[in-house]
Amino acid sequence: MNSLYTLALRQSSSLQSDLKQLDALSSSPSPAAASTSALNGQITASLAALDRTVDDYDAMARREIVDAKREKALARVARFRDEYRDLRKEYDRVKQRALDHKSRQDRSELFAGPSSSSSAPYAPSSSSSSALAASSSSLSYGASTSAAPRHSAHAQQQQPFSPDVSIQMGTPPNPHPSFSAPGGGGIGGGYASPNSPYMSADYSVSVHNNARTNYALREHDFLGSTGAALDGYLAQGQAVLGNLANQRDVMKGTQRRLLSAANTLGLSRSTITFIERRTKEDYYILLGGGAFTLVCFWAILHYWG
Repeated sequence: MNSLYTLALRQSSSLQSDLKQLDALSSSPSPAAASTSALNGQITASLAALDRTVDDYDAMARREIVDAKREKALARVARFRDEYRDLRKEYDRVKQRALDHKSRQDRSELFAGPSSSSSAPYAPSSSSSSALAASSSSLSYGASTSAAPRHSAHAQQQQPFSPDVSIQMGTPPNPHPSFSAPGGGGIGGGYASPNSPYMSADYSVSVHNNARTNYALREHDFLGSTGAALDGYLAQGQAVLGNLANQRDVMKGTQRRLLSAANTLGLSRSTITFIERRTKEDYYILLGGGAFTLVCFWAILHYWG
């Protein structure tokens, strides 16, 4: 029983150190997947071994004859079971923290990639800025010349706003054109048509990027859930393997006890047979001795009486 107590203490301390190591690996910026998986399997096997050790220690403690030793052993068993539950909860918390950390890291990488790649094509260049400045100057000039009396009042009523767009060679047109008022005042570029081809292109690109990001996130979540399910299946397999090994030990112990009982029964049967044979011999000796005694009494009375 003392050996089981020492083994349980050693397993508990080993589990605590393994949990600290797993927490450190999971919190690192770039954790090694192979080492983390190996450490998870080792912790699961150690938890199953500790559970079996505590069960064996509990069984031996209940068979203790001395009351003081039995109570002390049962108190140790209760403490070991509390430690096992705490270690199991700590292991679940460490795994959840590792999953959250990995999810946040992958999500930040996914969001950082498309934003950095998609922000570059839409940054205005110096040439486009100069083209916009030239376009605005030409528009203002057109607005000042359009204020001449050549525009009649009827034309102003038929066409209240007439856009004056200047297109330069080698530069894209202004996506926010200016409009000239009937009186010659120009309205600055604060309005963009919703049917503009540039706005449609920007909208389609943003929709494509959002769809790609959502698909990558769904794929990442699916892979994470698949990995967690595989870890659960592996843990269940290890627990089943440990239970099978424990049952094998129990069956071997039962076999040894049956063989010992069979040997004891065989020895007792041979002893009983020997005793029965000696009892029959003693009975025959008693009968012979009684008959000889009676013959001696008859002879004494007949010849010396």
